[in-house]
Amino acid sequence: MENKISKVSLLWVIIMVGFMAHIAVDILPAFWGANIAMPDSTGEASMSMIMFMMSMAFFVPMCGLLCMNYRKFKVMRVINLVLATVMMLFNFFHTSELFMEFNPVQLIILLVMLVLGVYLFVYSLRMVKQKD
Repeated sequence: MENKISKVSLLWVIIMVGFMAHIAVDILPAFWGANIAMPDSTGEASMSMIMFMMSMAFFVPMCGLLCMNYRKFKVMRVINLVLATVMMLFNFFHTSELFMEFNPVQLIILLVMLVLGVYLFVYSLRMVKQKD
């Protein structure tokens, strides 16, 4: 079981790093003078969207990592599985947004994030099914 746990923890960390890379790639064109603002932006940030993205990029993975610290309790492994399911679904829907606005650089990052989300779900499911 220890091998699976280290894989799950590592996947949570890599997903957090992937979100940082995803954000950095969006910001990089600004260093060459490109306007990176959304086309219909009004200059006011949507607090709900900022909170949602902060939750998905930091809060959910951090809670998953904390669940791995208390993995001897089955409820923590189940919570981790629920969080992994949420992350996998989010990565799937976020990747599908590329059909509306294609970006080859984001395609690479989002496909990796999607694969990581699936692996995270599979390993988390195996952990829940294992006997203590």
